Amino acid sequence: MTNNSNGSAPGSELETDIRDITVIGAGPVGLITAFWAGMREASCQIIDSLPDLGGQLTTLYPEKWIFDVPGYPRVLAKDLVEQLRRQALEQFDVPVHLETTAETVEYEPDPEDPDRQILRLKTDRGDLLTRTVIIAGGHGAFEPKKLPGYDMDPWEGRGAHYLVGEKAAFAGKRVVIIGGGDSACDWTINLLDTAEAITLVHRREGFRAHEVTVREIEEAAAAGKVDLRTPYQVREVAGNGMVERITLFHSENEDDVVELECDAILLQLGFKTALGPLKQWPLEIHKGAIVVDPVMRTSMEAVWAAGDITTFDGKLKLIATGFAESAVAVAQAVQHIRPDMRLQPKYSTNTGVPGAVEGQP
Repeated sequence: MTNNSNGSAPGSELETDIRDITVIGAGPVGLITAFWAGMREASCQIIDSLPDLGGQLTTLYPEKWIFDVPGYPRVLAKDLVEQLRRQALEQFDVPVHLETTAETVEYEPDPEDPDRQILRLKTDRGDLLTRTVIIAGGHGAFEPKKLPGYDMDPWEGRGAHYLVGEKAAFAGKRVVIIGGGDSACDWTINLLDTAEAITLVHRREGFRAHEVTVREIEEAAAAGKVDLRTPYQVREVAGNGMVERITLFHSENEDDVVELECDAILLQLGFKTALGPLKQWPLEIHKGAIVVDPVMRTSMEAVWAAGDITTFDGKLKLIATGFAESAVAVAQAVQHIRPDMRLQPKYSTNTGVPGAVEGQP
């Protein structure tokens, strides 16, 4: 049995039992999928290529506030992951295999019912057997985009950052944030109470972030709390072993040069996403996303998908809508396994949590 908090250790043996549902992705939608499975009394397991639960919430912005999750006026990303872990994994004892990548899938007869099929999910750490698969892999595999026009690689780990694991890493530092989207603007606001000084640099005049955040930044700049540098780009970074200063030039007049002292550079230029090995599966793909029908069914038999990795008419990429999509996918998967079961689940206000763990009220 794997560890529900940290996942199974690389190199350890995978489960040999046939699970009703295997969830690909341990982000918020993947975790809530395991909860819906438990509520329908379907056995479940989760795999994820990342080393920690939470997907992008944990990897990209654990200490950012999220404001649009129902029931939470605001919640830190890492705290939302912890609540989902407790709600899904602890209540239903769901095994999680982290640092495990789904590579290929094969169909074979179900040993308990040869007239039906199960799926053999081949991973880089061994095979898993399952009756259905729900893909909840967020945007898929992702890596930060590099700064165009200047090679920041020599400064990575020496003051140049792409991710914020802990805000405390920037405490008392003079931070230069580069980017013009939501992440750059969000971190500008989020680090105001942590950094000694913040400079926000964008190569264009306007920002692509939410209007409310941009207005906050403009107000902070007017109050002298943020040094706005637009439209400027990076010409050079210098320092003795660690970042000590950065030279900027005006995008429309390269003779206009500014040199700033700094201790840290936070590059927030977005992320390249990819489906990884899933791209080789016989799935219908449109613009890098998995096409699903109104009940979250993919083009593959016994495979559904939910969350940001999917696309359909009217798609909204929100955690809240991903939660609902996963509930639909689980209902469909359970009925596929047990056709006699009702599609509509019983209400939890009447049933409580099936098979509640010891000590639960």
